[in-house]
Amino acid sequence: RDHALAPEEEEPPFVWSAKLKSPNRQQPLPHGAEVLALQAQIDEGIETHLYLTDYRSLNVGLVDEITDEDVLSDTPGEAEHMPAYYHGRPADFWFRLLDLRRLVADDTVATITELQKLRNVRYHDRPVSLYGGMVELPLLVTREDNARWFADAAPLTEGRLWAQLDAEQRGETERLSRELRDNLLGHLVWAVLEPATHTFLANAEAVFRSRREDPRFDFSGPAISYAKAVETELNALLFPTLRRVLRGARPSEREVSVEGRRLDLGGQVPHQSIGTLRNLLQHNEVVQRAVRAALQHDHAWLLGQLPYQLTRLADLRNPAAHSGSVGREAAVALRDEVVGVGGEGVVVRIARARMRA
Repeated sequence: RDHALAPEEEEPPFVWSAKLKSPNRQQPLPHGAEVLALQAQIDEGIETHLYLTDYRSLNVGLVDEITDEDVLSDTPGEAEHMPAYYHGRPADFWFRLLDLRRLVADDTVATITELQKLRNVRYHDRPVSLYGGMVELPLLVTREDNARWFADAAPLTEGRLWAQLDAEQRGETERLSRELRDNLLGHLVWAVLEPATHTFLANAEAVFRSRREDPRFDFSGPAISYAKAVETELNALLFPTLRRVLRGARPSEREVSVEGRRLDLGGQVPHQSIGTLRNLLQHNEVVQRAVRAALQHDHAWLLGQLPYQLTRLADLRNPAAHSGSVGREAAVALRDEVVGVGGEGVVVRIARARMRA
């Protein structure tokens, strides 16, 4: 295929996903050319997604190639990169995926809610519906928030694929996701949280609950995950909010310097660390003015108490992220502060600010 590499290069891992042909359909798909035309935006470097659902779960794939060619006949070696049940079955399209993220696991209501954030291009840009809306598959969809599910993977996954992260302790983290939603954070807050936040909180809880009676255990893994949950939520609150306020401002009123780099807060801002977020909230006048203007109910907390909480989170995360260790007492304190044991957790407070933004 078109992905030949030089001998010294190693091909990135990938899988093929197919839209199989219906044996009852006699005519070509009416939007087939539009589906294939998406390859042009992939070639331009625009992050393009394939959403996959079985009505109870929802995953999103990072698309590298779309083709209507017979992948198996053209290159038989591709068979090892796809499920066996594709073999011998004709397909309308093949989608080459470089990574796969789980957005919702085993929750039909949450799947419905997440799908409603997608707009069906061929149905007057109406929200996607599981019931009555699944016609002319694959649907061509857009998102108003232009979510880039894979752009910020490196600071969150330490170079691993999202597929690897999601596969770790899958059964236990799915159970704990429901436990956190139903018995601690509540359905309303859980629905607002980012899918990555769900993953980090559930992974942290799975390890913490299984080892919390062991005083000698190194809790650096859960500590990093709790801190990443806060980091993810604050990125999701702060930069979209600042973009709405500063989009039309002069460069001097919307650009800031971060570690020698210029960030345009009126545009798309890449994922920033807890330390950077703390410094922006605590010391940057451009950010402080915009936060006061956009978040009238929450700016006092965001600019006052939160930076000190972020300092504690960063102090715990940084040694853990650099081969240090985190003891049980420190992990308990971090967990209490993040998820809200004995009080309102940081992630809950940020989620409520997002609701009001």
